[in-house]
Amino acid sequence: MDTVEDEQSSVGKQHHKNRAKKRKRAKKFLHNAKGFGRIGSFGRGEDLDQSQYNYLLSILDSMGKTEGTEERQLMANNVLGQLEGKEIRTSSNQLGSRVLENLLTYADEETFARLMDTLAEHFRVVCCDSFASHVLQRVLYVAMLRTVAPLQEQPEQEHDEKAAELKESAEKKRKLTAGGDERGPKDIWPSFTYSLQEPYSDEHRRACGAFVERLAKFLVNNLEEFVWNCTANYVVRQCMLHLSGIAEMKVALVAGGAGTRDSGGDKETVKRLVVPESWSKLLHSFNLHLLEWPQFADLPFGNLTSIVLQTLLQAIANSNDPFQLEQLCTKLHTECFLANLVEANNDEMDESANQYTAAGKQEEMKLPQLFHCEGAVRLLEVCLSVASPEFLREKLFAELFRERLKPLALSRACNFAVQKLIDHTADKDTMETIFGELEGSLESILRRGHSGVVLALTNACVRLSCQQGKFIKQLLDALHCGDAGSEKLLTAVLYLMPANVTSATAPKIHIHGSLILQAILEFNKPIKFVTALLEMNAERLVEILRDPRGSFIANAFVRSRFVGEKSREKMVRHLEGQYGQLALTSHGSRVVELFYEAGNPAQRENIVRELSDNSAQLSGKPWGFILNKRLLIDTYKRDPARWKVAIKSDAKVERMFDKIVGGKKRKAQA
Repeated sequence: MDTVEDEQSSVGKQHHKNRAKKRKRAKKFLHNAKGFGRIGSFGRGEDLDQSQYNYLLSILDSMGKTEGTEERQLMANNVLGQLEGKEIRTSSNQLGSRVLENLLTYADEETFARLMDTLAEHFRVVCCDSFASHVLQRVLYVAMLRTVAPLQEQPEQEHDEKAAELKESAEKKRKLTAGGDERGPKDIWPSFTYSLQEPYSDEHRRACGAFVERLAKFLVNNLEEFVWNCTANYVVRQCMLHLSGIAEMKVALVAGGAGTRDSGGDKETVKRLVVPESWSKLLHSFNLHLLEWPQFADLPFGNLTSIVLQTLLQAIANSNDPFQLEQLCTKLHTECFLANLVEANNDEMDESANQYTAAGKQEEMKLPQLFHCEGAVRLLEVCLSVASPEFLREKLFAELFRERLKPLALSRACNFAVQKLIDHTADKDTMETIFGELEGSLESILRRGHSGVVLALTNACVRLSCQQGKFIKQLLDALHCGDAGSEKLLTAVLYLMPANVTSATAPKIHIHGSLILQAILEFNKPIKFVTALLEMNAERLVEILRDPRGSFIANAFVRSRFVGEKSREKMVRHLEGQYGQLALTSHGSRVVELFYEAGNPAQRENIVRELSDNSAQLSGKPWGFILNKRLLIDTYKRDPARWKVAIKSDAKVERMFDKIVGGKKRKAQA
């Protein structure tokens, strides 16, 4: 079952905003390219003549309207045939690079092999070119997928079902986004699924594998030069990930550290593909080459070199090689993280890390140099994510974080490292030590806006079943709501705002506040918050549950093992008379469905009766259609007796379906 946090992050408000931005950027690029062509400016990078530029424009425009696989294959082979002998020049132009990136996925064996040979003859030039490097990265990506496709172990029936599901999903997305713009400004046509499923000859797959290995060896031999080049650096990082089996084009999110921070964007699960054994040896050569550098101790403190080390850690961790991972982590720790202890001061360190006051006196302390450098801190975050529990406890925590947690948690730059430490702590003793150091400082941390640290503590209390009572007391003291009424207590947590503070504007539910409350409902004794929810005014509670962030509190309330059956039934009864209002929003309708499932038969009938009274308002909304389909609202409105029979029959069918598909919820079909 997906966690509440994953579910919330994947369908949150930002998902739709980001999708709209991608569509807008795709259209804007084509619009701008046409505008530049009209004034005689034929793209950035390598100059193209007007006829070739217009030809590429027409191709890019046509790609958004081309739907069938055969049409895409035909277009790709024809265009790449027209550009034979001009691939390097075309790929070095901004427009040409964009066109080639999307076309080459659908190229046939002969055309793709010719393109690989052409790029292999110009590796150095292409790696360092701002636009041609993108074509090289896509060729590397497609070649890797074509090579490893036969190695993926998947039952034929499951593979066919998944393929059909992916095809159906892609078709729905295509219709919704008018040609597939949802995949972003660069990915007009899908690449991953097609490259894995299309049949290719063994000879062609060997040629693709040889290309990946040839490029990897070239990058290893030129590593000293390429890690300092912004463009080539990206190629190096992508190659490392592919050698470990990570088929991911968005390397910047993995390597740049953004994935370690609360960006609010969509989360993607990275699935490791099975790769040839020889690729693991090539990845090992990258590791050895970097470990042998005389300047290794300086690498974490440069922006580009730090990103390379972050990616290498991710790749080795995904290649399931604990020896290499331990070797790299140990060298980073001893030669980089512990090097040159320096005093924290206001010029070098964030003020918040230095201005920790105890008994009215400022405390001065020494911090390792890495906490003064953003690149090094982000490298430490990745190291915390991939290191073994023993290494994290005995080395990273004991020698870097212990007795420094308060100023680090208050630091704008370093509080993310504290979050990573807490998230990956696996034993209770260490967690109790961490909690002891942060005890009494939650108010200061929240005042700084570092609510992610508090959320990490909450999740650790759930995960390790420790310090739960102390944490609740500390949190309520920090928000000054220990003796407050039910509504003030809940709103203080949801807004992460002290109960005695009045906001000039209407506050909004804080995403971390919602997640903290959801996690607290998973505590062994969440009775204080369960009671507060049950005592809250029903209309005010509906406002919270209709909110995109607040609605997921219902998930935690219904699914928590420590919220009793009677409490769930009380909540269903408490909201009677409000289900019609809840169902008027998309998030509220999902809450209605959750409480319908949690109620007893009589309560379920009451919910459907209430919804049937509001069927006119619901009928014009897409989520109203889904509710009607699942709860048979129209049937109840016509004949309640018939509804009772139909809902029992529907429940039996759903239970049978759950056994077949492994307990996943059946979705209503349009």
